[in-house]
Amino acid sequence: MPQYYDLHRGSTIFRTLRIKTANRIGVLARVLAVVAEHGASLGDIRTVSIAPLSRIRDIDMGFTDAAEIDRTVEAINATGEAEVQEVRDEVLDLHAGGKLIVQSRYPIKGEADLGRVYTPGVGEVARRIAADPGLAEHYTTKANTVAIVSDGTAVLGLGNIGPLAAMPVLEGKAALLSQLVGVFGIPLVTGSSDPARIVDAVSLIAPTFGLIQLEDIAAPACFAIEDELVARGVPVFHDDQHGTAAVVLAGLITASRLVGRDLRACAIGVVGLGAAGNAIARALTHYTGNPVRGADLSPAAVERVVAAGGLASSLAEVMARSDVVVAATGRAGLIAPEMVRPGQVIFALSNPFPEIEVGVALQHGAALATDGRATNNLLAFPGLCRGGLDAGLSRFTPVIFRAVAEAIAALTPEGQVLPPPLDPAVHRSVARAVALTASAEGVATRDVDEDYMVDAR
Repeated sequence: MPQYYDLHRGSTIFRTLRIKTANRIGVLARVLAVVAEHGASLGDIRTVSIAPLSRIRDIDMGFTDAAEIDRTVEAINATGEAEVQEVRDEVLDLHAGGKLIVQSRYPIKGEADLGRVYTPGVGEVARRIAADPGLAEHYTTKANTVAIVSDGTAVLGLGNIGPLAAMPVLEGKAALLSQLVGVFGIPLVTGSSDPARIVDAVSLIAPTFGLIQLEDIAAPACFAIEDELVARGVPVFHDDQHGTAAVVLAGLITASRLVGRDLRACAIGVVGLGAAGNAIARALTHYTGNPVRGADLSPAAVERVVAAGGLASSLAEVMARSDVVVAATGRAGLIAPEMVRPGQVIFALSNPFPEIEVGVALQHGAALATDGRATNNLLAFPGLCRGGLDAGLSRFTPVIFRAVAEAIAALTPEGQVLPPPLDPAVHRSVARAVALTASAEGVATRDVDEDYMVDAR
């Protein structure tokens, strides 16, 4: 059968094929079999029209390259039962003009509205904030606004593509924040990759925002940038580190249960200690209370993990001695099948292609395996922002990120590793965990009600 595509497969080209088929039983199944034979992946199928002798459908498909599109179209047409009428790039159409708008909450229909929204009425609001800057939380968008900041040096699956090319990714994050938790996300790209200049720039604009979310900034610069912003009192988190680590920790908690183990009692190794791998190793050390083996070609990366309580290791040692293996190297096929130890739990996270294919890992004895397409940090960052804003969070802590992981794990359906990323209950639960834990940690400037984000279902 065709494989349902995952929108996070970085190398996949998406197209919508409008296909006219004979209106007979079995024709669609045969067309889909042709799609599978030519390597394309399958998304939504929508019926456009039905006539006595024919049907027209729009079918979303994913392809690895343009040649695969041509081969698939030719093969469908060659069946004699179907004709491809149109190939559309709906992804590009969707992005045309950008994915975001700035819109007033209040209509301005006349002079009275103008006087309230702008001058002269706004002067009274400005004077009050000048006298008490804390009122900006109440009278402006600050308490519901997040800056999503990137220099475009480490975009998932694409690498260093520069700031402007990162804009569609940041817009996507902002769109998700708006839809899932009602947060106003502002994409901001920097014209420099120099950590000091980024820190200065973010520090200067920070008063506008309730939180700063760093995105797609390469290691090791991302560590220095986040650390210095925290030192300057800016409420900030790097999503590629902490969002990813929280989701991976949640997945490992549930995966361990699925195979009948306690994660705290497992020997754990992390291969690849960049932004994500470093944060994953630290999160696992914090959760288990035990040192995590860390392997990386960069001595400095290994030293960071050792300084956080981990153990310097190698790929061979991690595979030989770990019950749980997390790989975040960006190197497809790094883990040879013969390295898999029976009963291991393996999270091979690199996109678009993992360090070892899930099926191969399972065939060679892994008790459970998954890849980066299943571990989506969309499960974490909306709730991190919503809860952080509502609590007036001054800084994030390891305990907060752990609480996020536990909240995600608690809502994972039976038999699954992680919950669906678009489940609103997950984002409410994460926001609640962030806000309540921030209060307990002493890093909240506002207390939330005890029934804050309690799911009424």
